[in-house]
Amino acid sequence: MLEDLINHAQQLPAYDLSSWTPIFKGDMDLVIAADGQWIHQGTAIANTKIKQLFGRLLQRQDNGDYWIITPVEAFRIAVEDLPFVIVAADFIPQKGQGEWHFTSNTGDQVYLSEVNQLIVTSDADQPKPKLLVRDGLWGRIDRTVFYQLAIACEVHKSAQGNRAQLISGAHGYDFGPI
Repeated sequence: MLEDLINHAQQLPAYDLSSWTPIFKGDMDLVIAADGQWIHQGTAIANTKIKQLFGRLLQRQDNGDYWIITPVEAFRIAVEDLPFVIVAADFIPQKGQGEWHFTSNTGDQVYLSEVNQLIVTSDADQPKPKLLVRDGLWGRIDRTVFYQLAIACEVHKSAQGNRAQLISGAHGYDFGPI
């Protein structure tokens, strides 16, 4: 039965979670760890399809809380850092300029095409890159993908000096000073 639900959900378009008004709301012992693991009641969820389904039902509220939403139930969950991890990147050449395409640990496919969709901050002098996946939900770009992107950066001269910039479509994304 669960397998049928998962298979059915994968065939559906993205859910319009904002239109759902669940009657029951509560807390679930589900944590999305900083490394991208989904942990329910202390045990890592190994089934990728379940993580994909829950990922499609994930919503972030204005107050920063994360919820798994269905039409009749909503469960608040804990997220240690960001709900997704970006695990793969490919450059797709197009006429003129190409675009970067990303894959999250839950199978989300994202084209880097919007202003402020990729942001690189730092923590203790270490880069902390993140990518907007959808609807206010961000993914932490893993180290391997970050290095791949850093190698693809171009030098951009600015008033602050030379900076690394990743180009995707018509936009440049700042990776910091060189």
